[in-house]
Amino acid sequence: MIKFFRKIRKNLLSENKLSKYLLYAIGEIVLVIIGILIALQINNKNEQRKTENKIVSILKEVQHDLGLDIQKSDELIAYYKTKDSIINLIQTDKLTYDDYQNDYQNALRYAIMDAFHMKIHENGYTNLTENVDNVPKKLQAVIEPLNEIYIYNKYEIDKFDNRMDLITDRVMDELAKSKDWYYRLDRPQLEDEMIDFFLNDPYYKNDVNLYQNAGCENLASYHVMQFRENAINAYKQINTLVESNEPLPDFIPHNLIHLTKAQLKEYVGTFKVVKVEGFDGQFPDMNYKIQIQDNDLIGVMNGNLEDMDFFYFETTNKIFGQTDIYFKGEFIRDSSNEITSLIIMKYGTRVHLNKL
Repeated sequence: MIKFFRKIRKNLLSENKLSKYLLYAIGEIVLVIIGILIALQINNKNEQRKTENKIVSILKEVQHDLGLDIQKSDELIAYYKTKDSIINLIQTDKLTYDDYQNDYQNALRYAIMDAFHMKIHENGYTNLTENVDNVPKKLQAVIEPLNEIYIYNKYEIDKFDNRMDLITDRVMDELAKSKDWYYRLDRPQLEDEMIDFFLNDPYYKNDVNLYQNAGCENLASYHVMQFRENAINAYKQINTLVESNEPLPDFIPHNLIHLTKAQLKEYVGTFKVVKVEGFDGQFPDMNYKIQIQDNDLIGVMNGNLEDMDFFYFETTNKIFGQTDIYFKGEFIRDSSNEITSLIIMKYGTRVHLNKL
């Protein structure tokens, strides 16, 4: 081909056809430029494809990390749910001498001496931040949600971990310094002096209350639920962005839905407790106010903001959440599709509330 063009140039020059030669030369230059541009475009597309494949690989790494942490958050919720049940027995003096004598699983004696730690995996996110300038526009939508998870949510969870470490370490340190039987605590059978301490010591009860407030009624509630919801949403979003053909794993709720403020308005109102199943005593007169806070639906009992439930929707009627303990609920509608009542399953009870 090169010889062919050289021959054309030679003929044009030998025939003194300068104008035609110049025209030909210009055309040849244009063709060369076009060829270079095409080659550059192909090279750019190849580089873009390589970059996109790299970012997709990183996002899959982030997704894997999220999956591990979502499952860990489920374990944490279950752990503190069990702890809360034990602590309620301690606080209400429901445990007996025999209960501690038969504490073969060590659940009672170590009720406030251990904690569940949730260290968030962030290798994928760190890798993403190091390559954030190369993230293609079509994949950028997930960056902000991931920032919230790995900056805000992680900060709250790390703070909780440190707080629980301080509490459990202090309890064990004080027992080691004040009780000569502490080193025998892990023996199968508890001694009478130990059992008397766990049953009756008021300062131990104070520590139990402190542990419950910090663990069962704090992070094992709002912050973990918020992390879990954000992580699930990000996991699903990554699945969509990378066009994955893999089905969602079982630990990802497939039916978690999100309602707008306008849609949440129909749930707002005051509900009165009319019946409590699974509770033998006389329940007090209680009102439960459901309202919108930011973009969330919350429930507040008797105006006490410290007793606040955050609702997450499985369907437009079925909810779940966790504040002091995990709960599930369902809104009941009449034939006109108007909400008339609410049932909440919590603390092993079934609470019926009518809308006022």
